[in-house]
Amino acid sequence: MKIIILTQEENLYLPQSFATVCRAFPDEVVCIVASPAMSTHGGAVKGFLKHFQLFGIRGTWIMACRLIIAKLKGRFAKPSSEGPFHSIKQVADGFDIPYYHVPKVREQQFQYILDKYRPDLLISISCPQIIGKKIRERIPMGCINVHGAPLPKYRGLMPAFWVLRNGETETATSVHDLMAKLDDGEILVQKKVAIDPNDTWDSLVTKTKAEGARALVEAIEQIKAGTVQRKPNREEDATYFSFPTAEDRKAFIKAGRSFF
Repeated sequence: MKIIILTQEENLYLPQSFATVCRAFPDEVVCIVASPAMSTHGGAVKGFLKHFQLFGIRGTWIMACRLIIAKLKGRFAKPSSEGPFHSIKQVADGFDIPYYHVPKVREQQFQYILDKYRPDLLISISCPQIIGKKIRERIPMGCINVHGAPLPKYRGLMPAFWVLRNGETETATSVHDLMAKLDDGEILVQKKVAIDPNDTWDSLVTKTKAEGARALVEAIEQIKAGTVQRKPNREEDATYFSFPTAEDRKAFIKAGRSFF
């Protein structure tokens, strides 16, 4: 089986998850394709402003410092499959997997990558772009996505924020078929994640990303063995959430939660 993974260039939460998948399937992952991290939010400037308004001065300062340190470590650390990992490219280099920066998957560059590697399975891990029908139809064993929520509930953006804001005591990570609609498609694997009273947004994202990687490994193993038992991801049971507003931030803080 040949696997291509689509993702975003992120330094804090995704690298360790990627390492889990690459370590489990070192011969099957044939390349990693990454897009700019803020493309979901209309570019770097708009994305920064949105997150600044959400995290506040203190949270933005913490995030910025951690990000700068991670970027420096990711750039200058010696590649190794043992880790620790601070960038997606560092993971790719550590496992000797080709890495491509592709601003838009709809452009010809990504078609060339598909032509070159001819993947059997395409995996989206926090990919900030829509994977169109023409691409999905080219993948023999299908396309799957990892979403950090108990689908069909909490479709959309920043599920870790919303489950904390809404006072949930449990969330999940879901591996599901990738369809035209956001977070739609039948569920292959779903793993529960307990929410502790002291969990912050940061700690919960870390937990769901780690559990998501383990769920993805399980899903790939089932696909290879032909033992997948898909479960419905019913539209009538779905809830959708967008990027939090200022009022949502106030409710989050009022609920006793913090970002870091």
